[in-house]
Amino acid sequence: MKTILFSALFFMAPVVMATDIKLPAPQVSGGKPVLDAVAARASAPGASFPVGRISDSELSTLLWAASGKNRASKWTIPFGMGVEPYVAIYVAGAEGLFRYSWQDHSLKKIAGEDARARISRQSFVASAPYTLIFASDRTSLKNNGRGQENWAKWTHVAAGAMTQQLYLVADALGIGARYLQSLNADFIRKILALPEDEEIICIFPLGKR
Repeated sequence: MKTILFSALFFMAPVVMATDIKLPAPQVSGGKPVLDAVAARASAPGASFPVGRISDSELSTLLWAASGKNRASKWTIPFGMGVEPYVAIYVAGAEGLFRYSWQDHSLKKIAGEDARARISRQSFVASAPYTLIFASDRTSLKNNGRGQENWAKWTHVAAGAMTQQLYLVADALGIGARYLQSLNADFIRKILALPEDEEIICIFPLGKR
């Protein structure tokens, strides 16, 4: 990712000067026909996981697809009761840890540490150019005062749909991907400063073939 101007955010202690990175416009057309992408959809093997560089444009397209906010006024991910997303996407890369903001299609930097080698028990994750971390974020449900009794089920349904879209778009872009639940939850929770009532759902390493 390119170096962009800094804005101040706070992350635990000490204070980290953080960067809001505005992503380029995603690719919204072209690629493989959908049935070809479905036929080719597969998890990249850990033993030979691809480590080629993912461009800013490709990362932009992947996050755009995963968020579900890829139409002007509609979601393509099944979010209960029509509320805003209650699954957050974090991006771990060489430049640090970021939270994806679907509102303005940007990355909010929350830590400068390259945490890739510590977020999973699978050694190949350390070499993946990016790993996405999916975690529950019940803010929208809490703000609407509803859905609390079903939040756990809903977050997993949403994360499943998000990662399936990621698999298809990743294949169309020539990017290897793998859904993992082999993760170091305590470390991730600490570095992301997640509240105890939020759940780390999965991680999703990505690398160019």
